[in-house]
Amino acid sequence: MLKPCLMVDARRGGLAVWSAMVLLGLHACLIDAVAAQNAGLGNASQGANPSAVGGFGVNQNMVTQFRGKLKGFQRGVVLVQKEDGTDVMVQMPESISSFQFVALAKPAFLQRGQLVRLSGTFNPANGMAVTPINKVELFQPVTGKLAGGTREQFIPGIYPEKRGENPQAFAEPIRCRVVGGVMGLNANGLLAVQAGGRPLQIPLAQDATFEIRYNNLSLAQEGDEVSVSGFYQPPDETRIRAERITITTDRVYGEFSEDPPKRNSRRRPTREAVAEEKEAADEAKISDPDQPQGDKKNSKAEDPPENAG
Repeated sequence: MLKPCLMVDARRGGLAVWSAMVLLGLHACLIDAVAAQNAGLGNASQGANPSAVGGFGVNQNMVTQFRGKLKGFQRGVVLVQKEDGTDVMVQMPESISSFQFVALAKPAFLQRGQLVRLSGTFNPANGMAVTPINKVELFQPVTGKLAGGTREQFIPGIYPEKRGENPQAFAEPIRCRVVGGVMGLNANGLLAVQAGGRPLQIPLAQDATFEIRYNNLSLAQEGDEVSVSGFYQPPDETRIRAERITITTDRVYGEFSEDPPKRNSRRRPTREAVAEEKEAADEAKISDPDQPQGDKKNSKAEDPPENAG
């Protein structure tokens, strides 16, 4: 209580003494008040309510990270079976770039018009890459509003790694990120890309990697590996609000199958084959004792009359 602490006899000292006493009294009372409020802090039992000791409340989001297998997808929710066998429902992340399906591909997977992104050093004068490119990412267009760095990942164009630079204003090669559509790939590994209205000739390294990074499930299959980071509200750990979802597979797209697909032959049988099949069927009927005999008109040989002279 503040009142007893302020009971000071002003007649025993001057104004300065009285002021000092008042300040000391206030300080002591504030210490007592704080001590009373924090009594037992740090000594709470393990079963105490966390919200009562300054920890996470019951409805507070908890961070989680786990791996599992893809089971399905419905209405913006990815169904995942965790490594311990628990099935969880994972809500898609807010940013489209935080959801990816990742796989490797062969050059045969490339098609004209397919979108790619890559980084390298380019000559502004002729649009040629100075050194061969080691990695090409393949992606698909996305819907929705894109801004900032996310926009530069999906909109065709030439983006200098140092913001604010204009590749056209430099005579010397400049490090850029290229986003554009495939125009072709020749046998010498020269990739032609249309990047924001500018054609580029991009030599690829002999061991260049083609990596699929789709922001959808068009190529995903049940059983693919899934990595999730996100949040949940305890005690229910089966409903996750994802911050990032990555789906991977060991399938390589664009590989040629060693066994060519079987083709159903629709050739019409020859006359000789038809005659042989008919003859075989007739012999089977004659040799079968249970086969019913036809009338005399259809029999091969008629029985002789009984009283033939």
